[in-house]
Amino acid sequence: MNISRRNFLGSAAAFGGFALAANCFAKVCPTACCAKAKVGLQLYSIRGYIKKVGLAKALEDVKKLGYAGVQFAGYYNFKAEEIKKMLDDNGLERCGTHVPRDRFSPENIQKTIDFELAYGNKFICCPGGGNVPPGFKWDGSGTATKESTDFMKMLVEYYNKAAATAAKSGALIGLHNHQWEFQMKPVLGSDENYWDYFFKNTDKLVQMEQDVGWTTCAGFDPCEQYKKYPNRSFTLHAKENGMGKGVKEFNAILGEPGKPGAKGVEWDRLFPISDADGVKWYVVECERLGDTLNAVKPSIEFLRSKGRC
Repeated sequence: MNISRRNFLGSAAAFGGFALAANCFAKVCPTACCAKAKVGLQLYSIRGYIKKVGLAKALEDVKKLGYAGVQFAGYYNFKAEEIKKMLDDNGLERCGTHVPRDRFSPENIQKTIDFELAYGNKFICCPGGGNVPPGFKWDGSGTATKESTDFMKMLVEYYNKAAATAAKSGALIGLHNHQWEFQMKPVLGSDENYWDYFFKNTDKLVQMEQDVGWTTCAGFDPCEQYKKYPNRSFTLHAKENGMGKGVKEFNAILGEPGKPGAKGVEWDRLFPISDADGVKWYVVECERLGDTLNAVKPSIEFLRSKGRC
């Protein structure tokens, strides 16, 4: 997600998590052991389209395209029971929601969980808002200080407490990455980037929702993250690389990496590794063409051509 996503999520309301059951992890996924992930859509991908046609019509169109579920990033002033009815009417499953970090606070978390459970969602994720250490910017620049170190230690404890609370209701919370999590080194005396520090120090209940497009954009290997932090990923954000500087004609369609010189996600290599890890959902997110279906339609067609849905 880009910085505009942070503003979009400012009005978001609640969240949830889902119990993870992964029984195997291997470089090659044995068919008898590993289920293939379902394909869902992050509704941020069609935010403008929803405003034009309404949430109910947009959900109907998403189902017609072949998506099995949706992930929210805001609720368009609908109540939980209204959202539940729209999803049920269209036969759509729930593959999560995105909210700001303050929804995990001790005073907010139970209310947020209750809202999510009311419409049938059990997975909650924060896509960056409120997670940037002091002295650092969203482009990854900054220098480690005592303040940034203290912040990271606080953040680990904050997520651990929220995850423990969520687990009592059968829910899980998680963190979603951009490019900067791989570029920041905010802890004094450590050469680890933000991503590694966070997931090495949080409980395994804290979920890793990897955005494979941003990971690739940062120059890191998405497949390696499942080897380093196994069996803690309910979802994967299926995005294509190409959001970096100098990319003007990139339409964020899976299988079509941005130009000039952008390396695409190695999908054929990723599929068996993520399945082996127990990833339950490939959640498509397209950053551009959000007022139409012109990015999300060819993206699911790409996954279908790969036998993923």
